[in-house]
Amino acid sequence: MVHAAATISFPGLVPLAAALALPALVRWPGRASWGAALLGALVALWAGRAYLDDRWPADRHGQMRDVVGHVASLPERAGPADAQTLRFEFEPIDPALPRRLRVSWYRTDATVRGGQCWRMSLRLRTPHGSANPRGFDYEGWLYRRGIGAVATVRDAARCDATRSMPVLRARQALVDAIDGWLATHPSRAMVSALTVGDDAGFSDAQWDVFRRTGTSHLVAISGFNIAILAAVAYVFVRWTWPLSRHLAARWPAQKGAAVAAAFAGLAYGLLAGWESPAQRAALMLGLLLFATLPGRSADPLRGLACALALMLVSAPAAVLSSGMWLSFAAVAAIFYSTTGRLRRAPAWRLALVLQAMLSVLLAPLTLYFFSGAAWLGPLVNLVAVPVMTVLTPLVLAAMAAAWAFGDIGVRALVLVADALHGIETALAWLASSAPAAWLPAAPPLAALALALFGAVMAFAPRGWPLRALAVPCFLPLLWPPQLPVRGPFEITVLDVGQGLSVLVRTRHHVLLYDAGPAFEEGFDAGESVVAPAILGLGRRGIDLLLLSHGDGDHAGGMEAVRRLVRVDAELGTPGSVACRDGQRWRWDGVEFEILHPANGDPDARSDNDRSCVLRVTADGLVALLAGDIEQAAEARLLRDHADQLRADVLIAPHHGSRTSSTEAFVQAVAPSVVVFGAAWRSHFRHPRPEVVDRYVAIGARPLTTGVEGAIRIWRETDGGIGTRSWRREVARFWNAPPEP
Repeated sequence: MVHAAATISFPGLVPLAAALALPALVRWPGRASWGAALLGALVALWAGRAYLDDRWPADRHGQMRDVVGHVASLPERAGPADAQTLRFEFEPIDPALPRRLRVSWYRTDATVRGGQCWRMSLRLRTPHGSANPRGFDYEGWLYRRGIGAVATVRDAARCDATRSMPVLRARQALVDAIDGWLATHPSRAMVSALTVGDDAGFSDAQWDVFRRTGTSHLVAISGFNIAILAAVAYVFVRWTWPLSRHLAARWPAQKGAAVAAAFAGLAYGLLAGWESPAQRAALMLGLLLFATLPGRSADPLRGLACALALMLVSAPAAVLSSGMWLSFAAVAAIFYSTTGRLRRAPAWRLALVLQAMLSVLLAPLTLYFFSGAAWLGPLVNLVAVPVMTVLTPLVLAAMAAAWAFGDIGVRALVLVADALHGIETALAWLASSAPAAWLPAAPPLAALALALFGAVMAFAPRGWPLRALAVPCFLPLLWPPQLPVRGPFEITVLDVGQGLSVLVRTRHHVLLYDAGPAFEEGFDAGESVVAPAILGLGRRGIDLLLLSHGDGDHAGGMEAVRRLVRVDAELGTPGSVACRDGQRWRWDGVEFEILHPANGDPDARSDNDRSCVLRVTADGLVALLAGDIEQAAEARLLRDHADQLRADVLIAPHHGSRTSSTEAFVQAVAPSVVVFGAAWRSHFRHPRPEVVDRYVAIGARPLTTGVEGAIRIWRETDGGIGTRSWRREVARFWNAPPEP
């Protein structure tokens, strides 16, 4: 199979593009739309090809380079000041390097600011992330931001090369000022988010509160915030314009106020980092306001369409942003549900109806992007939106006062921050008190499309013949179809980087063996990979969580899994029944048996050797999940269970390290397929070449999750072992090819 990235070949696309352009040469009603769509597709392909050409090549992965350049984003900070982790985007001066890098600097006390010049010794790596069904696409995120390589700092020093980055420097100055004014205030992160769009200060726990209460949009600068500032600018200029006789004589106050509001929205959008929601709001606002200057009425839908076209032409990868889809969909939903139908309603009724309409119309997109929804959202937003409508301009006014008047302004800013902290406290209480505040679900695309059609019909004008179908269209969301199981049972080894997480499914049950790694304020496999994969099966929970042992690369994602999906029973987790040799159960004709560890096993000298070893059998198909056992545990299994080790599928012990997979163990298991749960080009060098060679020598087919992505395994009807590699079969052109 040719990898998707190789399909972007412009010489090969020329004949196809020429053929598709022919309808644009003939007069017909849709000619303009057809031509615009074709032009957009070509621009997107050109941008994609340019990104692939700019990306750091895999054959130079891990090279050290001395790089001079400028910090191109606000740095993200985590950890104590004397040993913090910094992450930021970096633009090298050398044109031979990718135009933008994502840099991580671990355990440093350095002070890094946006716009600074640095000379850094960097270890450069090609973009590569985990590839899983429904999982977070890290490579797609890098592509959307134009990042051609990721890097870690080995040494660094400031340099003197200058570059004009006025917007970034202004954002950094404001962040520094907020840090000085509100250094220890619990709502410092929210003030930064509302003023300059810097949300890196929020902890995972805070984001979880916003998610569970459906209020994440309130702390992201979008149309809501930009409209408030533009309205303030409009009112201020509208009432001060007549004070100047010269201005009043040359131009009407309304037009001057419209221009001021447009520029205020644009400036605020840039100051907020120019993310998709801010772009949409600033562009649409400017287009609509400038369209009114000749005295004509502006068409909001045309303004929305023009803003979308401008965004996608300038940055085609923005189509991957959930913020872009939700932002445009929200505005379209408002136009659809209010135009000509709610003008005479009282304000309170309009707010209730509009909130209900937005919640229903945006629900399919929310489920698609976030694998769940917050039922509290519509209720909380009825109060939170009006409150934030008042507090957002107060935050901006207090910031201006603190900048202009010193201590008096800072006191005002602290008062506003106290109010914001009160809101955060109330949201946290609601998130923890409300039963099942977050409803996890990941319905298939067809069910979401049907629900979207039902939402449109639900709020269609009275008399539409299909309105009666609205409610039935939502039923597939309540009872999502479950992905069928091939054979008696099916195994999916998820790609969680350097770690392990395996789903074992029977006809009516799901077992999760390990939950992958998690890092403080960083990647959490339970949240980003495991829970979405479970929900994508059409399940809202699992029957058993089995933890092989407590190492972080196996147990780190456990808490996120518990939080995001229902877990009916646990085995081997802290506080639950421990794994012991001889435990067994039966689901849907499939036998599950624990082979290791034994009670009081004297050979289990380490946590790895105390790993829970699971054997799964049905109709002649055998799978062995070996955790992180090493040579001592393997010897004990060979001694006590030699006749039970033969397996068709083996999840290799300890990621294929040289301390495991002894010659005797490999010969005893003799698998047809062996899977190594290891990161791509793991710094532990897992799986070790000599270990892979042992399995190849007995005829086993080796597969590594870091190379293949998630690996799905089942028994074919002819008795053979079927496999599916997520990276080989489902990868997009921006995903790295499945190469070691």
